[in-house]
Amino acid sequence: MAAQADRYEAVLAQYGLRPERMEQRGKAVKVYTNRGVFALKPLESEQEAAAVWQSLQHGGPHCLPLYLTRRRSLFATEGRRLYYLQAWHDGESKVEKDAVDAFFRELARLHRATVRTIEVSEEEAAAYRKQKKDEWQRARMVWEERIERYEAAWYMSPFQLQCCTYFHEVMRAYSFAEERLDVWEETLKETKQWRIAWVHGKARLSHHLPPYWISWERAHWNSPLFDVIAALRFHVQTMPPLGREWLEGMGEYEKELPLSDGERAFLYSHLAEPRGFVRCLERYEAASRNERNEREYVTALQRCYWAFKNMEAVVMHLVQRDAAQQEEAMDNEQPADESSNG
Repeated sequence: MAAQADRYEAVLAQYGLRPERMEQRGKAVKVYTNRGVFALKPLESEQEAAAVWQSLQHGGPHCLPLYLTRRRSLFATEGRRLYYLQAWHDGESKVEKDAVDAFFRELARLHRATVRTIEVSEEEAAAYRKQKKDEWQRARMVWEERIERYEAAWYMSPFQLQCCTYFHEVMRAYSFAEERLDVWEETLKETKQWRIAWVHGKARLSHHLPPYWISWERAHWNSPLFDVIAALRFHVQTMPPLGREWLEGMGEYEKELPLSDGERAFLYSHLAEPRGFVRCLERYEAASRNERNEREYVTALQRCYWAFKNMEAVVMHLVQRDAAQQEEAMDNEQPADESSNG
């Protein structure tokens, strides 16, 4: 720890700062100095440094500014490590509706600033659909093999019983995800166009300090939906019911950056994909009977199921919203004389 503190002091000296106290906060270090409180963060690779640098170019006003070293560099170097320095900002202590609404609005504005359309061939779309369907089929086979074996047992353990209880719901989710993915591919065959933007790469509430975003190490060019999917997958990992602000978050997003029919199909497909279950099953099977703590494995499976049900609520809310909008549009398209007859 002393060696680490010495290294941080050497880095801070490159900014002309003298630390008075330091606190480790995840990967970042909260540094109290003679000139204020700062966040010092190490970078794992040159690729991460490039992502941060490009984010400053593409994201500009959306990025919390970095301090320059005395040599006017964005990054300090100590040994083989690169570091950057920002002002310290404490994130939101409560997940309130206004904070979630702002999160989705600002995420859409971030994407809108760099969004562009690229050409996508039918072969590329078909290859991606096949890749995802093959991945989901492998997961289905893991489930089906385990469930067949569990149901044949004379006595099922609590974990095995929970798996059998969830099986049909999980299979329905895979079917829905595949059906939406087919719709996405058919739409792409017609348009042959797809939108990409400079995405944050790890969008979540703790990285949104209005009006700025922090932690750009994973930023890259991708579909704007990459950030949306990652954000929802992270924030649904809580006990149900999910707050209504998360169900309505996409409404806030689409006020700033409306989605096409193809993008909505792609989004719903990937949100509906059951996550984490197969990993739970494989870990359970890999452990010997003597090493299995049924309570721990059941708890892990239960957490997966909670996230699954929360995400199901998000997807169903969006599907029902779309159906209501389509019905309203059809009503508005009725000829005027048709409503006046009678």
